[in-house]
Amino acid sequence: MNKMRREKAVLHAGGFVSEEATARAVNAEPWEPMPGMEKRQCPACRYFFAVLPDVKELRCPDCLRLGRRARAG
Repeated sequence: MNKMRREKAVLHAGGFVSEEATARAVNAEPWEPMPGMEKRQCPACRYFFAVLPDVKELRCPDCLRLGRRARAG
């Protein structure tokens, strides 16, 4: 995350924010995946991430590593 995005996220949140809140604010901004990859949203944590199209796993690498399950509803 670059300095300008971090400052914008901190100001948007109204002051002191945790690293997770800053990361979520930046992740919510529009972005495109690198060529040859597709953009997905993790059903467990709701983060957007890029992955190769042939990957069947729906969860992001962090949730997969932590064993998180998709949210109900």
